[in-house]
Amino acid sequence: MPPSISTPNPPLPTLLDPAACDECCLAPGSLQRVRQMQALREHGWSLDEIALRFGVSRERVRQIIRAHGGPGPQDIADARRRRAEAQAEARIDELLARWRAGEPPRVAASELGLQAAACRSTIERFATDADRMARKASMAGARRVQTYSDRDIILALVSVATRVGRVPSAKEYAAHARELNYPSLPTVLNRMGGWTHALRATGMEPLTAPSRTRTRRWTEEACWTALREVVDELDEIPTVLAYERHAAGRAELPSSATLRNRLGRWSTISTQLAAQRDLTTARAAGAHDASADVAQSA
Repeated sequence: MPPSISTPNPPLPTLLDPAACDECCLAPGSLQRVRQMQALREHGWSLDEIALRFGVSRERVRQIIRAHGGPGPQDIADARRRRAEAQAEARIDELLARWRAGEPPRVAASELGLQAAACRSTIERFATDADRMARKASMAGARRVQTYSDRDIILALVSVATRVGRVPSAKEYAAHARELNYPSLPTVLNRMGGWTHALRATGMEPLTAPSRTRTRRWTEEACWTALREVVDELDEIPTVLAYERHAAGRAELPSSATLRNRLGRWSTISTQLAAQRDLTTARAAGAHDASADVAQSA
C-alpha cells in the first residue's frame, strides 16, 4: 500500500483590503476563520477592525488570537507601523500638496484618516527640494500679517475714546476695533504691555471701579452663637459628623468647614463648648441656691 502523501496547507492570502475579503464569513470556530484573524493581525490590523470584519467583539478577537499563538506585541507594532506607512504612501500626492501649502502633517493626517507619525516619515522620504522650497514660500506668505506701529495703536485708542465720549474699557475697545478694523485688543496688550500702559500712552487714565466693602457673614462671634444654639437643640455637644447631619440643608447654620476655619480644630471647639456649658450650669446652680436662701430666711 503506497504511503499517504500529506498535502501542505495552501498559503494564506494577503488580506490588506477589507473589501477583498471574500472568506470572512467562515463558520465561527473554524480553523480557517482563526487563520484569517491571525493573518489580518500580522498585517497590522487592529483588534477593532478585525472584530468589525467578523462581527464579533474586540475581546473575543483578542482571546482567539492569543489562544492560537498570535503575533507578539513587538511584531504587531511593527506590522501596524508598516501598514500605516503603506496607507500614507498610497496618498503621497495629497500629502505633499497639503505639505507644500504649509499644512502641518498632523492636520493632514487627521483629515485624511491617516497616522500622524506615518505621514511625517512618508513626507520626509518623498519630499523633494522643490517641495521644500514651495513649503518655505507658503509659510513665509502666511507670516505676512499686518503690523501696527505704536502711533497706529495710540490713534486707534483715541478714536475709540472719541467715539464713546469717555475713556473706553478694554471690552469696549475690542468691540469697536472689530467694527473699524483697528488693531485687535491682544495686539494692543502685547505691544503696549497691558491696558493701563496703553491708555496712559495716550494721556488717558483707566477707569477705576468703586471698591466694595466685603462683609463677612460668619464672624467668630456668629459662629459661637450658632454652635450654642445647636448645643441647646441637641442637648449635647455634637461631634463633627453629628453637626454636619444636623446642619444639612439649613442656611442659618455655618458649615463645619467654616467653623473650623474660623474657630480652629473641632476638638478645641468641643472643649470650649463644654467649658461654656459647665460655666452656665454653675451660674444657674448658684442663682438657684441664692433664691433658696432668700426664701428660707423669709
